[in-house]
Amino acid sequence: MRRLGWIAILLLGLIALPVSSSSAQSGNNPSTVHIVGVVQSFSGNTLDVKPATSPSVWVMVPADLHVDRDTVKAGVEVSVDAYWADLCYIATQVSVQKK
Repeated sequence: MRRLGWIAILLLGLIALPVSSSSAQSGNNPSTVHIVGVVQSFSGNTLDVKPATSPSVWVMVPADLHVDRDTVKAGVEVSVDAYWADLCYIATQVSVQKK
């Protein structure tokens, strides 16, 4: 019976290995999306953008990404390049649209 337990643990480990390596590979080359919309709010590092044809999108803005926080405020149209990372979008560029 003990032998079956070790075999089960070994099999589970072998199954988990390809799953974790494939998810790590997908993180190496994230696909970038372009989001254009009106800022709903910008608090801390969370930017809430409402595109014209879809629901609001939350985008995390990394602390090391240069963003002029004085110009990114509610009601302003922005353009955001971002990639999906597990649970949210991560911004790679944030630009205010000139009218």
